[in-house]
Amino acid sequence: MSCVCNMSKLEKLESVSDLGLLVSAIKAEMVSSIDQELALFELTAAQYRVVMILSDNGQTTLANLCENMDCDRGAMSRLLCRLEKKGLINKHPSTEDKRSVYLRLSDKGRAFLPNILPKVDAVFNNALKDFSQEERKLLRGLLLRFFDGLKQDRVEIEET
Repeated sequence: MSCVCNMSKLEKLESVSDLGLLVSAIKAEMVSSIDQELALFELTAAQYRVVMILSDNGQTTLANLCENMDCDRGAMSRLLCRLEKKGLINKHPSTEDKRSVYLRLSDKGRAFLPNILPKVDAVFNNALKDFSQEERKLLRGLLLRFFDGLKQDRVEIEET
């Protein structure tokens, strides 16, 4: 399922607000491509993201996942239930706070990573196939600066 965006409009971006349209279209296409690649594993891009966060962090809470993924608690709870039913994550009560539950990858979830990582890498490698190594490095640097600028703006707004 591909993004149904008007490509001629995207190709003629001129204003800063058009940049938001482009970023949104890229995200939609990226999610669609990852969903398609991971369909064989009955995994979605959002579920993959949770698996990767848990892989990187070891454990986290529902609240932290909601904040990291900009997702409401209800949607995140449903997503986590699906991952738990698949046996990819486990829930563990916090020893410090009985109300908190930590989420961790299960043994099955950790074993699953080598199967799914190449599929997601293929999506990005395909998207970047016409980029030189120098261009890839430049794009990464520019995106990190863009991301940092967005985070700084949010912090400044929250402080006022």
